[in-house]
Formats: sequence, C-alpha cells, structure tokens
Amino acid sequence: MSIHVAGHQMDVGDSLNTFIQTELKALLDKHVGEIHESQVHLSKDHHEFVADFAVHVSKNLVIHCKGRDSDAYKSVSDALAKLEKRVKKYRSRLRDRKRQNDIAESSASYFVVNHEAEDSGTDTPVVIAEMPHDIHHLTVSEAVMKLDLADAPVLMFKNAAHDGLNIVYRRKDGNIGWIDPRKHT
Repeated sequence: MSIHVAGHQMDVGDSLNTFIQTELKALLDKHVGEIHESQVHLSKDHHEFVADFAVHVSKNLVIHCKGRDSDAYKSVSDALAKLEKRVKKYRSRLRDRKRQNDIAESSASYFVVNHEAEDSGTDTPVVIAEMPHDIHHLTVSEAVMKLDLADAPVLMFKNAAHDGLNIVYRRKDGNIGWIDPRKHT
C-alpha cells in the first residue's frame, strides 16, 4: 500500500505526515484490507485547511472525501471520519450484494475522444482529459452508491434490469437525478 501526502503551497511537516500515514493505514487495514494507492492533498483556503483524500479501494472504485477546519489535524480527522463512513457503507452494500448473488459485469470500454472541430473559433469547447472508463452492469441503487463513494458529479452505467445505458447525477439541490432514456411505448 502506498500513501502519497502532498501539500499545495504549504509544507506538510513530519508530524502531520506521520499522523496522516498512521491514521489512514489503521482505518484502511481495519475496514478494507489491501489498498493499491491513496493520495492525500493538503491545502490552505483562506483561514481553513483542506484535506482531500482519494483512496483506490478496488480496481474500479476510488473513494473521495474532503475535510475542512481551521486546524490541519482536525481537517484530516474530519476527512478520515467521512472516509470511514463511506467505506463502511461500501462494505455493507457489498455484503448485501453478495447475499443476493448479484455479480456486476463490465461491458465495452467507452472514452471521450478529442476530435478537431471544423470551426476552431474561441467558442469551441476543449476536451481537458481523455480517460477510458468501463461501463458496468449495476442496479440503480448500486450506481447511486458508486456515485456517492466516488464523490463524482455523474455516473453512466448499464441498467441490470434491462441492459440499457442509464445515468445518475448529483443535482444542485443535493438530490440524485436518474436518466433512463428507454423508449416508452
């Protein structure tokens, strides 16, 4: 397991680095087991410290969480508490899923391709990153769980009920939206 700790325009001292390494390792050993990689990014936002965690729980799942406080140690503790809550939620849903013998399978890989636009004017949007992503067979509740754990704004999945592509997304009011574009007759 590798844990990378970095500070953005601030020095992460040995004491804080050791605190993060030991607390995160203890939390992950207790709830998850072997983790491939974890990144912790610390920054200062006006009068608050921001601790941003990204933990690769499995091949296809990264759990993100942030903690904010005027004290650096408390911001890390806040992020660790959120991480523990999300990991427990993930583990309990995995246990429920195993009980139901519902196995998620991935299908073809889709990714965004940056094609040269015919009109290369200033109003043409630019694709910032290209990332391959597997589209998984999930139920709607599993997709919402994955959206919550990854702290992502949107997730595309193949609906396990009818094999159609669906999208779940986080709305501005904090609720979850679901797009199921099946043709209704």
